[in-house]
Amino acid sequence: MSNVTVSIKIDDDLYERAKVRARGQGHTVESILVKLLTDWVGPPPVQPPVPPPEPVPEPEPTYQTYIVKPGDTLSKIAKEFYGDPTKYPIIAEYNGLEDPSRIFIGQVLRIPPLTPPIPEPPSAPVEPPTPVEPPTLEDLNISWIPSPNFNERPDPDNITTIVIHATANSTLVGVVSWFQNPTAYVSAHYVIGKDGKIVQMVKDKDRAWHAGKSEWRGVPNVNDYGLGIELVNLNDGKDPYPEAQYKSLVNLCRALVHKYNISTEDIVGHYHISPGRKTDPRGLDINKLRQDVAAG
Repeated sequence: MSNVTVSIKIDDDLYERAKVRARGQGHTVESILVKLLTDWVGPPPVQPPVPPPEPVPEPEPTYQTYIVKPGDTLSKIAKEFYGDPTKYPIIAEYNGLEDPSRIFIGQVLRIPPLTPPIPEPPSAPVEPPTPVEPPTLEDLNISWIPSPNFNERPDPDNITTIVIHATANSTLVGVVSWFQNPTAYVSAHYVIGKDGKIVQMVKDKDRAWHAGKSEWRGVPNVNDYGLGIELVNLNDGKDPYPEAQYKSLVNLCRALVHKYNISTEDIVGHYHISPGRKTDPRGLDINKLRQDVAAG
């Protein structure tokens, strides 16, 4: 609070008598005048208390929910909600999914809204890249070692799915030897070693025995319309898929997708077509594989 100086004109006699009386009461003339003004004006008004701010209510959740159905993948769900299958990591992170390729029928997923992108300043037009032709099977240096374990497809022209497996062993030689054994009753169209070498053991038009009891998109017996690719891997979730092996897998899938007009959404793991019965290929991100194949 600041002070204000006030001037009062009185004659000397009045002032002297006021000083004497004030001194007798232990005051000064100035303090007597201040008290007089205070008594006349009264105490300062009491300010009403400032009410506390109203609490801000928590916003209601803005996410949607979705129940996983047979044949669903995170990429497919992302395409349905966002119009872009490559945005599946948003759903995976929002739901705490460590392996985006592992979802199960009946699982309830929360679908968050997309954050509006920050507009970028206009830039000079960029020439579109020259499209790259996908590799053909002839480009991949595939070795042919036939297996006796196959039969005819019901419809040789109906090839719509690629199934990725893990061999649960550690050598290409061991897998090839097992698939050549007529008493094994098992085979695959292709086997890829850890060094990236590709061996074909059953012709694409024939029915290899790799899927067993299976179903994809409501259609049973995936052996009838699927191509089986085995990756040499222990399938323990720890054994890695080396870069050379993964690169050969991507190139082989690109060639097959292009040759048979297969959707990348129909590149699946064994566990997709036999849920609860099979776990392979553990540790391989099928969604990433689909993206890498589509990028070619």
